[in-house]
Amino acid sequence: MPPSRGFASYFGGVSTALAIRDYRIYWLGQAISVQGVWIWRISSGVLIFQLTHSPAWLGFISVIYFVPLIFVGPLAGAIADRLGHRRTAIASLWVAISISFTMAVLSFLGLMNPYILAALVAVLGVGHAFDFPARQVLIQILVGSEQMSAAIALNSTTFNTAAFTGPAIGAALLAWGKFQFGEFGGPGVGFLTYTAGSLWFMISLVRIRARDKPSTGVSIGHLYDDVLEGFRYIGRHQTIRTMMVSWIVISFLTRAYTDLLPGFAEDVFHRGSEGLGILLSASGGGALILSIVMAVRGRIDGMARLFVVAAAVAAVSVLVFVWADNFWIATAAMAFAGAAIVVGAITAQTLVQSTVEPEFRGRVIAVYLSLAPSAQAVGSFVVGWLAEITSLPSAVAAGALAAVVVIAVVGPKIWRRGPAMEAEAQHHVPAPAPAPKAVE
Repeated sequence: MPPSRGFASYFGGVSTALAIRDYRIYWLGQAISVQGVWIWRISSGVLIFQLTHSPAWLGFISVIYFVPLIFVGPLAGAIADRLGHRRTAIASLWVAISISFTMAVLSFLGLMNPYILAALVAVLGVGHAFDFPARQVLIQILVGSEQMSAAIALNSTTFNTAAFTGPAIGAALLAWGKFQFGEFGGPGVGFLTYTAGSLWFMISLVRIRARDKPSTGVSIGHLYDDVLEGFRYIGRHQTIRTMMVSWIVISFLTRAYTDLLPGFAEDVFHRGSEGLGILLSASGGGALILSIVMAVRGRIDGMARLFVVAAAVAAVSVLVFVWADNFWIATAAMAFAGAAIVVGAITAQTLVQSTVEPEFRGRVIAVYLSLAPSAQAVGSFVVGWLAEITSLPSAVAAGALAAVVVIAVVGPKIWRRGPAMEAEAQHHVPAPAPAPKAVE
């Protein structure tokens, strides 16, 4: 039975999307899986800092994870288009399960060192380079074009809920694991939790009834042409090019703080894993609240100008965070930074996905998901390296100040062209995608 009119009036397309059996199973798997992703991220950061006590290593462990996303991601999107997105996601989850379980065993046995950890993180990055774009394209296959925006909004809310709850759960697991199993037991428990979450999501993908189209095979020549054609399309599409490049640059300059928070919690505020959990949860909580607001808002009008405002607020909030002497003022700044960053990410992604032609959607999404998060990771590496020369607060502040300059230059142009971008998105109607009917 479909959701009642009264219920749907509060939640709009979200309730309609969840009425589809396959998407409901997908979403429940995703909701558990993303908790594990956040727990894995903070576990990796805590472990590398335990091993090295180096901000540069914190930045490096982040960039070594995202490097495969930069170079493999666009190719992975083209491969998934030919082999099938569901098949690709399941295979990549097997890689994630194997690698994270290995990380857990090595941590419990005390055999982990920075070089082994970096190598395993890099391999997991390759797996995620195939997994993440396939997951996003799979959404449209499950719900169809009409419910795509609602499903994307729900996924964003789910991810940002995990950004709030995942670090809190992770901090508790780190403390419990250290108490039960010794110094490296906390990260070991975190890696095992991520393994279980990935297994849960893989089982969810196996259970859905939607199936990929028959594989068209993969050849190097075709893949090269597909990838090149995708980049050419981005280059000649003004709205997609503008939003992608702007968000990539701003992410590079402002979002390094996320990966460097273990250093702030330990060396700047002297609060350890508990302080890290508070800071990450504040950032995630701000992101969660604004992602819900954006999902309820549910319209494209004003998104380009919201992007400009969000980018400016994010940069200023990071500056307040690094200059604050009081831990709770810094925590409040993290909430504002997380809120602004999620608004920037949602507005950029919505405008990109609302204007891209259907035949290019997989490749454009792969490029977007490869470069935008990778920009954060590269920024973390650069800022972490700079912090070795100066200090963590000074290095992060330098990036945020540079972001203010960039926003002052490109912001007015996006602001003026915003209505035209939004009109293009509203009048662009994607071709319908195959989707299963709602099944109770």
